[in-house]
Amino acid sequence: MTRQKHLKQLVRVRMEKTGERYATARRHIIRQAHGDDAESRPLAHRTGNIPATTALRTLLAAAGVRDPRTKEPFTEAMVYGIAGGIGIGVFSFVYEKANFASFYVAARNDWANDVRYLTRAAERFGAKVSVAEGAKPTADAVTKTLGTHQPCIVWLDAAALPYKAMPAFYAGMASHTVVLYSIDETAGTASLGDLSDEPIDVSLDVLKGARTRIKKDKQRVMTLHATEKLPALETLVRNGLAACRDGLLGANAMGNSRTNFSLDALRVWGTRLHGSKDKESWERIFTPGARLWRGLTSINEYIEHHGTGGGLSRPLFAEFLEEASDALGWPALQPLGQQYAELGRQWGELADAALPDDVLAMREAKDLLARRSELLHSDGPSATEAVRAVWARLDELAKAAEEHFPMSDSAVVELRAELQRRVLALHAGEAAAHEALSGALAG
Repeated sequence: MTRQKHLKQLVRVRMEKTGERYATARRHIIRQAHGDDAESRPLAHRTGNIPATTALRTLLAAAGVRDPRTKEPFTEAMVYGIAGGIGIGVFSFVYEKANFASFYVAARNDWANDVRYLTRAAERFGAKVSVAEGAKPTADAVTKTLGTHQPCIVWLDAAALPYKAMPAFYAGMASHTVVLYSIDETAGTASLGDLSDEPIDVSLDVLKGARTRIKKDKQRVMTLHATEKLPALETLVRNGLAACRDGLLGANAMGNSRTNFSLDALRVWGTRLHGSKDKESWERIFTPGARLWRGLTSINEYIEHHGTGGGLSRPLFAEFLEEASDALGWPALQPLGQQYAELGRQWGELADAALPDDVLAMREAKDLLARRSELLHSDGPSATEAVRAVWARLDELAKAAEEHFPMSDSAVVELRAELQRRVLALHAGEAAAHEALSGALAG
C-alpha cells in the first residue's frame, strides 16, 4: 500500500470512529505520521494543512534545520506557531451590476502577504530567503537551487493546474504557493509539493502557464539558506507568539483596512449578520438567492477547507501551544492551548451551522466541499474527473439556489440570527484568548 492510500485509509477510519469532520481527522492523522521514515528524510515530500507553512517546513527540513529536542524536522504545528500562528481577516465584496457578492474569512498570520510571512518566519529560524522575479533571474534561481538538490517555492495560479479542475471563472485569481522539487527536461515534467499526500507531476508547459498568469506573482521564486545558528527554542516560540499577538491587533493590515485585519473584524461581522442598518449588512448584501448561497458556502469553505486544517486553524495553533509548553516547561501555554482548542471547536460548529443539515441542498454542498478536499489531498491527478464533477455539482446547486432558495424567508432570518450569536461569541472568546496570550508573553 502506498503512503498516499495508507493516509487516506487512516483518515477514513478515524472519521468513522470519532465522528470528526474530514479536516479535523486529516490533521490528526498527519500529526501522528510525523517522524515516520519518509518524514525523517531531508528531501522528503511533506504534506500539510497550510500551503505557505507546509512549503516553509519543507525548505527548512531540506536545509538541515532541526528541532533541537528531537534532532528531526520541526512538526507542522511548531513551524506554524513560530511563523506567527493564527491571524484573522474578514471581507465582504459586492458587485451590484453583476448581482454578485462574496465573503472571505482568513486564518493565518500575515495571510495577505506570503513573501513577508515566509521571509519573517525563515529569519526567526536563523535562515535567509532570496526572492527572484522576472524570467531570467527566476530561471537562474531554479536551475541553481535544483542543481544543489534543494527545493524552492514558486507562486502560481491554482486554476491553471489540471488536477485542481477549477472552473474558468477563477483563472487569474487563485494565487497559490507550492514547492518545486525537481524538473525533468527529458520527460518535460516538474515535480510539485502541494498539500497532497504525495508529490504531483505536471508538464513544464502547465507549470510555465501557471507561474505567469497572475501578474503580481509572475514567475516569483523563493529559495532558502540556513546561514545562522538556530536560536534557542524559547526564543523561537516567544518571537512567534509576539508576531501572533501583534497580527491579531491588525499589525499586518494593508492600507486603511486595519479593522478587517484585527479581531475587531469579528465584532463588525457579527453585528452585520442580523438586524443591522449598516450598508454592508448581510440582509442587504447577501440576499436570498445566489448571493446568500455564496456567503453561506464561503463560511464553511474558508473555515474548514481553504488551507486551514479545520476550525480556522485554531486547533493547529493549540497543538503548537501544547507542544511548546511541554518542550519549554512553560505552564501558561497549556491553558492557552485549551482555549484555542475550544475556539477551534466553535469555529468548526459555525462552519457546520452555516449549511444546516436539515436543508438537503445545503447538507449536500457541505458534503461536496469535504469530498473535494479529500480528493485533492489523497488522490491527486487520478481524481481530476471526480474533482471536476464536484465543482460541477456545486455549480448546479448554486444555480438552483439562485432560482429558488432552499429556505423560507423566516428560516433565513433565524439562520442569520443564529450565526450572529455564534460569531459574537467567537469574538468574545478570541478577545479573551488574545488577552491570555499577551499575559503569557508578559509573564
